[in-house]
Amino acid sequence: MRIGLGINYSGGFKEAAAEVADLERAGLDTVFVPEAYSFDAVSALGYLAARTERVQLASGILQIYTRTPSLTAMTAAGLDFVSEGRFLLGLGASGPQVIEGFHGVAYDAPIGRTRELVEICRKVWRRERLEYQGKHYRIPLPEGEGTGLGKPLK
Repeated sequence: MRIGLGINYSGGFKEAAAEVADLERAGLDTVFVPEAYSFDAVSALGYLAARTERVQLASGILQIYTRTPSLTAMTAAGLDFVSEGRFLLGLGASGPQVIEGFHGVAYDAPIGRTRELVEICRKVWRRERLEYQGKHYRIPLPEGEGTGLGKPLK
């Protein structure tokens, strides 16, 4: 059996990180860091990576509408690196109240967007030349959109 816990850092993140370190010593296996109105989860996860040694660090969740797929892949790779392989990427759509009301982004096709985002992340992690023409994401932008300077990168 494995033990996981979602943290609440509303009382201060240093206090929450100290609690997670104590729980890690007591046998906690995984800590889930939410993305709430106060702070992004990535900053908190990086801080926890520096303050812990063994516990797995999971995003609970990174919202698919608030980061590009490439940035999501880069962020996950960075967190996995600083945590020495302890990061678990949790993705989710959140809800229209948050996505449209707080982030100002249209909430559409959550399942389709999630599938495409995962496909793009896997290409980035494999260090493939990034070209993707899906229904929701097109990388690089097609000719005639944007400046026309975007080229497939690796």
